[in-house]
Amino acid sequence: MDAEQITAEIKRYETELAGILSRFNHIREGIYIGRGDDPIFRQYVRELIDLFNDVLGTNSYSHQIIGEFNEGISNFLRSPSYKSVENILSIVRAAQTRFKRNPEILVRRKAEETLRHKENIFVIHGRDEAKWRELKDILKSEFRLNPIVLLEQPDAGCKTVIEKFEHYAQTCSYAIAVFTPDDEVTSDEDTYLQARPNVIYELGWFCGRLGRSGAMLLLKEGTSLFSDFGDIIKKRFAQNISEKVIEIKKDLIAAGVLDEI
Repeated sequence: MDAEQITAEIKRYETELAGILSRFNHIREGIYIGRGDDPIFRQYVRELIDLFNDVLGTNSYSHQIIGEFNEGISNFLRSPSYKSVENILSIVRAAQTRFKRNPEILVRRKAEETLRHKENIFVIHGRDEAKWRELKDILKSEFRLNPIVLLEQPDAGCKTVIEKFEHYAQTCSYAIAVFTPDDEVTSDEDTYLQARPNVIYELGWFCGRLGRSGAMLLLKEGTSLFSDFGDIIKKRFAQNISEKVIEIKKDLIAAGVLDEI
């Protein structure tokens, strides 16, 4: 989309949110979102976050919207509050005013983000610190890439771990997950070892956002693997990730993350 299309799209969301705000029910017990507007509002919030992320890369609007939405549903009914819809509408209007005054930011900022983020590689890991540190060193020293390890990053104003993860994840062009046998799981009479739930979730998130070609899985021997990850590029290693350096390099080049030298 060009700048004119983007501003028109933001204007549409402004109109829709204003309509939702006008349909709130004001009764003696309180103020409640209109019948049928709750799921529509939640959908618009997701779409707005994606829109701002797509056109701006890392931006404050998405995080403000997430914060207002989470604050708005922090009630007994988990129902969006009038104030949260009003505040998100204000954010959308502020963004619209800014883009009208400075439309070139929509093109310039995205281009800058794309160039800067190509070298950012998100490192997904579990409890085995030695393994993710080894991967980090390989990415940094061998390939001259910029590994992003979540626990090493500042909170950046994020209120939850999920917000922090999404904040840094969306700045990366690729993800590498290290699956190590961290958790013992018993199912019926079968016992097996698998990666931590957060590792599984984060890899799934990247596959959904970047596609299966945007992620790589490094699987330590003895770790069970879900069939859902069958199509992802996998490298099995016995003890050290360095065993697969040449193969990792080839796949990073094929994915366009690493320039062939």
